[in-house]
Amino acid sequence: MLAFYSVPNEFGLDRWLLEHQDQESGRSALLRPVQDATRAMAMFYFASTDFDVDHRDVAAQKVLLRERMAGLGWLTPDILAQLDDTPDFYLDQVAQVVMDRWSSGRVGLLGDAAFSSSPMSGQGTGLALVGAYLLAGELAASGWDPDAGFARYEARMRSFVEANQEIGRLNARSRDVPGPDAGPSPDFAGEWFTELIGRAINGVELPDYAGVPDSGAPAGPPITSSPSRRPPPRARRTSGSTPGSRR
Repeated sequence: MLAFYSVPNEFGLDRWLLEHQDQESGRSALLRPVQDATRAMAMFYFASTDFDVDHRDVAAQKVLLRERMAGLGWLTPDILAQLDDTPDFYLDQVAQVVMDRWSSGRVGLLGDAAFSSSPMSGQGTGLALVGAYLLAGELAASGWDPDAGFARYEARMRSFVEANQEIGRLNARSRDVPGPDAGPSPDFAGEWFTELIGRAINGVELPDYAGVPDSGAPAGPPITSSPSRRPPPRARRTSGSTPGSRR
């Protein structure tokens, strides 16, 4: 589970983040600055297999967060003290969207709808921006043929997306609570991890789509607006007037 909300920046954060992890419980608390230097973003992570709180019941979610973060220490009590006053609380399960294909007919998916890598990857916005550029570019380069454009978009994006999804899964596994049922911790010192990071950061080529048509709509004369004309007033009968006269 992940919880996010902003708090007053009473921690002196300036272009860096602070994180506290408890290896025994798998819980963590994190603070990072936001563009408004007067506030900071708080994040809590904890393992949960029995999340049964209504996603619309924010009060119950805050109770759950306080219960799960009790005793974590560090700056956690100070961060939780701002919980009732925050304007932007959000809590949800950590999940990924893994799909065999991102299009069907004339419908194509983009961003989290197609390849959510989860907040554990830290790449949701980057994937969405790169995907938007490639989707628009490949559709235009294919003459606005959806079958060809979608196929080329996916061919360019697939490896890049899968690498970032794998980083999200590895991050989640690294926070697993030690125990007899826990899997082995990832070995981040291997060459495979260096290669994975390379694909996740630089694993996609961004072509220059200069010269491709801007849209599939046929060119036509420019549409201009003209001053609106009021309709003439309707004739109405008034006291002392003759039919057809106007006031």
